[in-house]
Amino acid sequence: DYLYQYRTLCSNLERSLSALWGKLASEILMQNWDIALEELNRLKEIIDSKSFASPLNQVQNRIWLMHWGLYIFFNHDNGRTQIIDLFNQDKYLNAIQTSAPHLLRYLATAFIVNKRRRPQLKEFIKVIQQEHYSYKDPVVEFLACVFVN
Repeated sequence: DYLYQYRTLCSNLERSLSALWGKLASEILMQNWDIALEELNRLKEIIDSKSFASPLNQVQNRIWLMHWGLYIFFNHDNGRTQIIDLFNQDKYLNAIQTSAPHLLRYLATAFIVNKRRRPQLKEFIKVIQQEHYSYKDPVVEFLACVFVN
């Protein structure tokens, strides 16, 4: 509650962003998945619209957002669909491929358990084929064996 009040009163954008990260962390710790998802979406909008000091800083914020989002996506009722929506966006998929290929395993898991997203699976298989030489994981290799080999 204090972080929410601080964010509304704060005029410094950097401190407001830090308070938003803190609010996200506290909602995850309290296991308020619906509110945590709202905070995650607020952070996503800010990260995508804000001009950072460097493009690398923006990519790092996206990667942190995806890592924190894993708690929400695998605990929220509609999370497995939303992880696919977020991680498959070009900006986020690019961040995964360049700086955090280990996040591919969570996206692969979401595709395996979500039958409604099969059309997007074909595009993901192409990503797996591109990253096959630089990243290997049992879940990702399973998908590659089933759909490629």
